[in-house]
Amino acid sequence: MLKRLKFGLSILLIGIAAFGWGYFFRDITTGTKTKVYAAPTRKIVSLPDFTNIAEEVNPAVVTIESTVVFEHPAINPFSNDDFFKFFFGPGFQPQPQQQKQENLGSGFIIAPDGYIVTNNHVIDKAKKIVVTLKNGKKYDAKVIGADPEIDIALLKIDAKNLKYVPMGDSDKVKVGEWVIAIGNPLMYDHTVTAGIISAKGRKLGSGIESFLQTDAAINFGNSGGPLVDMAGEVIGVNTAISAQGQNIGFAVPINMVKEVLPDLKKFGKVERGALGVTVSKLSDTDKKAFGVDYGALVQSVQPGMAADRAGIKPYDIITEVDGKKVKTNDSLVKIISSHKPKDKVKITVVRNGKKKNFNVVLDSRNNFNESGKPGIPQKDGNAPKSIKEKLGFSIMDITPRLKYQLRLPEDIKGVVITDIDSMSEAYDKFLREGTVITELNRKPIQNTFDFVNEIKKMKKGDIIILKVYQQGSFRILSLEIK
Repeated sequence: MLKRLKFGLSILLIGIAAFGWGYFFRDITTGTKTKVYAAPTRKIVSLPDFTNIAEEVNPAVVTIESTVVFEHPAINPFSNDDFFKFFFGPGFQPQPQQQKQENLGSGFIIAPDGYIVTNNHVIDKAKKIVVTLKNGKKYDAKVIGADPEIDIALLKIDAKNLKYVPMGDSDKVKVGEWVIAIGNPLMYDHTVTAGIISAKGRKLGSGIESFLQTDAAINFGNSGGPLVDMAGEVIGVNTAISAQGQNIGFAVPINMVKEVLPDLKKFGKVERGALGVTVSKLSDTDKKAFGVDYGALVQSVQPGMAADRAGIKPYDIITEVDGKKVKTNDSLVKIISSHKPKDKVKITVVRNGKKKNFNVVLDSRNNFNESGKPGIPQKDGNAPKSIKEKLGFSIMDITPRLKYQLRLPEDIKGVVITDIDSMSEAYDKFLREGTVITELNRKPIQNTFDFVNEIKKMKKGDIIILKVYQQGSFRILSLEIK
């Protein structure tokens, strides 16, 4: 009897379980059973094989050793000794001492007759350059040309029938694409590392460079070596690494290199066009203030240079060059730098809300330099506290003492920023204590009285335009009144 009871109970439990399983996989809205699908099978993709590329490219990669000589003035510990002066004379100075520094980098052969591409910083100021091939042969190298602007140099060795590597098309490179870097990191010659293109168009400074970013391991000594795609073509020249490490490297796109090679071969340098202006990126408030959606804001104009001769002025927004849209300040630099000195270009600007065209004959970028002097800020102001509440900083008049402390030009007029709130928009736009405001809403400012009276006319949410003098140059920016 007990056995029959146990058997019946087992049958009941099995039935309940079956009912629960079927109910669980029933659509709760329709009451119909839901089909159960198996997980889709994924195709296993193997990693790329880099061996053939490494074997093909490695013989064209070279080690570059450069010797730089520095001269240090010798110090005479007996310069004030009367006994020493009696024997050697009061004007005696020991000869300056020379010190050698050995630099190590990489390069790659681009032609069978011995032309080699590397970074300019690998061979800059070198007295002697030695190139070592993968087979161990050494050659003295000659610098044919260098372009510090994009950190590229062209060398030549006296050799023929050399293995060389073809140059690809860096514009076609895609983010996520596999690449390998070959060079001599930390004196380990012909090291091959692999990674992907992490990003394109990276800026590391204010120049014309537009780097490829890669996570292929790059270290000291890789400089000048090739970044190679899966077709075995060079798409970049390994140039820099992130100061914070983290395996972030940068390479000059090979298309930029190909653009300068003819000039380096023919002239030894690259001449680029220049407008003679400093420009900045438009902020959101700038766009509202000037009524534009894109362009480059002219901060200052170099006297006597191309823009000045043509009539371009501070506050102008450059929107086009030869009909080509200027989206940002970086794109303007790139467009103008693609031209040669003495080229004629048509510059379109927005001035006071209206378009104006200027015909400009470009100067040489090599002739346009900026210089500045550091200031010594003074922390007290003589304007109402409401100015700081509205703009995030205090101001004071320029006194003779303050002008001396800040090393300001004699003819400069305006007010000096003193106490600035680090959480303000002004601070975010790099205004600092010691900055001189020379114009407010395009009107010259003589003193704090002028500045305060102008601000009193404005209300919260209004946008002001400032012209400031900072670190030796003028700059234009806009701020919203809080």
